[in-house]
Amino acid sequence: MLRRMSFGFLGIAALLILSFTAGFNVREISAGDLGQLWASVQMMPQRLEMLSRSPDGGNAQPPILETYWGVLTKLTTQYYGAKPDEKKLTYSAIRGMLSGLNDPFTRFLDPDEYRRMREENEGNFIGIGAQLDVNKDKQVYIKEPLPESPAIKKGLKSGDVILRVDGRSIAGMLIEDVVKIIRGQEDTKVKLTIQRPGVKKPLEFTIVRQEVQYRIVQSRMQDKDAKIGYIRLWQFNEHSDQQFDEALTQLGKEGMRALILDLRGNPGGLLPAAIDISSRFVKSGPVVIIQERGGQRNPIGTDDSRHNHGTVPLVVLIDNHSASASEIVAGAIRDNRAGTLVGKTTFGKGVVQTIVPLHDGSAVSVTNAKWFTPSGSEINKVGVKPDVEVAAPEVGFEPANIEKDPQLKTGVDILRGKLGFKENVAKTPPAAAPPPPAKAKPRNSVHPAEPLPPKLRR
Repeated sequence: MLRRMSFGFLGIAALLILSFTAGFNVREISAGDLGQLWASVQMMPQRLEMLSRSPDGGNAQPPILETYWGVLTKLTTQYYGAKPDEKKLTYSAIRGMLSGLNDPFTRFLDPDEYRRMREENEGNFIGIGAQLDVNKDKQVYIKEPLPESPAIKKGLKSGDVILRVDGRSIAGMLIEDVVKIIRGQEDTKVKLTIQRPGVKKPLEFTIVRQEVQYRIVQSRMQDKDAKIGYIRLWQFNEHSDQQFDEALTQLGKEGMRALILDLRGNPGGLLPAAIDISSRFVKSGPVVIIQERGGQRNPIGTDDSRHNHGTVPLVVLIDNHSASASEIVAGAIRDNRAGTLVGKTTFGKGVVQTIVPLHDGSAVSVTNAKWFTPSGSEINKVGVKPDVEVAAPEVGFEPANIEKDPQLKTGVDILRGKLGFKENVAKTPPAAAPPPPAKAKPRNSVHPAEPLPPKLRR
């Protein structure tokens, strides 16, 4: 389970000390034992001294930090040209060190990146309110505008390819960098130049950045004849379970007899939220198995108090963008035979990170465990396979038009069959307008969830 640790290290040197010694301290961090962790911190000088010794017991090699400071001193005193920014060089050194692990999830977050993570995990952020992705041509495009967001109000649509931001071409830019330049201060404007499929000339949209407080759960009665409910969950943050419970309650009042849970495009989020959502459908038993560094496996069970809406036939829609927490929920439902998975194999992120805040507002995300489904199935780089494989539209979904969403149509047909309906699914009426943004009070958070590719999100 995710835990937040705070360290009183002072100065930039402390940032390097924590990074260079993370390998020594992951066990203490993940265990949450402050006594052990403090003892470990006290042992750092001895451990660093051990690293400085040559194999024969001598001291031929300088300590790691001495080497770093030596290089930094040479750069700041002898480098030809503009004086290097020591903080920028330090951040780059840390990122370079972490890249040597070949683990995209163990990474350094500068203060701005970490702030954005915390904002979105609390259910709000400053921006235009759109999920971005990269298509097969390596173009950044609007995967989906969020409900009630500035983006959707201005007319941005799923599939819109971003050509320029404020007149600057983004060709060849990483999606993370595109997110950075689209976001900004509240009430400032950003101009996007868009290429829309089927439209010859590029379109321009000037959007005012706003605090995006959006509902991450949307629901409706998908099939009013058969009373099949539909709940779409965009991500797992601090408000997911509360909004999910409200949606189940409302559908129950409308006489729901079966349910479709849509996790397509959901990149994950908080592990506790995944446990809570899974507990809505799995009455008892393990939801996920966490494997620590030493190989010990610890099952995490359901929260019985959340299994309070009864049991109805269930279909879960998944795709290759369903990641991490989405895969935990899908795996728990599959292994406990609580529902049928429909769609495509999920992303395949089966590792757990601890976010460690640092003194200057930055943070380091350290992979410290793996997780498995309740049956012990490997997920990392494998994904969760659907029970019924169905191809999805290439770009975006059309949940209000069931004929353009084969995965949703298949899910409805499966549930109608379970309910005793033999005829084909009826044409679905247009979906109701989304509810207003949630006004839930933010709580403290330790783990990120932001509109980046699933490989960078948990």
